[in-house]
Amino acid sequence: MSNSLGFFTIFALVLAVQLIQVEGVCTYIVADFSDKHLSCPAVCKVVGSGAKLIGTNCDFYNLCTCTYDHQPYDIDLCDIGMGLCTSDAKCTGQYPKSGGGLCIQHFGLDYCRCTYRRP
Repeated sequence: MSNSLGFFTIFALVLAVQLIQVEGVCTYIVADFSDKHLSCPAVCKVVGSGAKLIGTNCDFYNLCTCTYDHQPYDIDLCDIGMGLCTSDAKCTGQYPKSGGGLCIQHFGLDYCRCTYRRP
């Protein structure tokens, strides 16, 4: 029985550490990168003063999204694209304490842009 308890304890500690790290992540949509002459990673490094850049991507309809280890000093709210939407329900479901969403029309479709606050 003690082996099972030890395994469970280690598993719970690893899970808790991972959840703590995820809680600090802040994403931020910088700009439309349809123009391939711009560098999303370079812009993210400039925008996110005081935060470590974890990654970038432009999968949300060519919008450069920066991911930081915490909310940068000069950014009031974090934001992320959440696909197609008709209301802010996706956003408030994902970030119930501080989330609010907007439906932005682009190319004839409504896209959900969620803003939220991270500690």
